[in-house]
Amino acid sequence: MANILQASTQYGPKLASNPMARLDQVADWMAMRTGLNKSEIIMVLQELNEAILFFNKQGTPVKLPGIGIFSPSIRRTGEFKINFRTDTNLKNSINATGAYSGTVLNKANIGIDSTSLKELWDADHPDDPLEV
Repeated sequence: MANILQASTQYGPKLASNPMARLDQVADWMAMRTGLNKSEIIMVLQELNEAILFFNKQGTPVKLPGIGIFSPSIRRTGEFKINFRTDTNLKNSINATGAYSGTVLNKANIGIDSTSLKELWDADHPDDPLEV
């Protein structure tokens, strides 16, 4: 029997990803908007990485207004990691009505409930009914 996760993966809304923006593309875009030159921006972004690592290695979270908070943590295994919590305004901005211009796959299924997912799954997979 299939499970709800399988049905959600197949029929739920998801984003079609574009190729990742590279550092040089981001630097070009920022240079166009700020008047700084590309090499200065690349240097600042690379140093930002080092600054986050420096402070997090000391146990100090780093808050970047408009971006978010980088906080060190440790797993039970003793492995350290850096957690990222997105700035509220950044999160709200992508969720503003009409803000997202990328492609949403299965857009018609936004908000679909388990019963409707079961109907879709069972119609396409009669030999493997969905267990809800």
